[in-house]
Amino acid sequence: MNRPFAMILRAWMVLLLVLLVVQFALAGFGVGYGGGIGPGFELHFRNGDALLYLYAAAILLALAARLGPKPVWLTALGTLLVLLQHGLALVNVPGTLWGQSLFLVHALNGLVLILLTFRIGRLVKALMREEVTAGR
Repeated sequence: MNRPFAMILRAWMVLLLVLLVVQFALAGFGVGYGGGIGPGFELHFRNGDALLYLYAAAILLALAARLGPKPVWLTALGTLLVLLQHGLALVNVPGTLWGQSLFLVHALNGLVLILLTFRIGRLVKALMREEVTAGR
């Protein structure tokens, strides 16, 4: 295990978790601003882009931390789910049953991302603690 990178990965997961919760708030702001996809969602879109890049960087951090394959695969899954979020937003047709169904999946996928990110953070913390106790 590379402890400095593991500590950075743990902090990175906390940052991602905070940004994911903020993402929900920004979606609510966009809906309250006017409902339609427009200027009210600008911050939601920008934060979503940041989440994609930060999650992709988390894969590299997980590899550098050398905590085993599970954190790497879970961060890769998180990146894939963020990409799915972008895809769902792109193929959406607002005001239609199809579009509303995609928004439902978009919201549920966001919740899964929050839970996954929390789980990765807990896993990294547990692996770091296990390494410390094994070294004693």
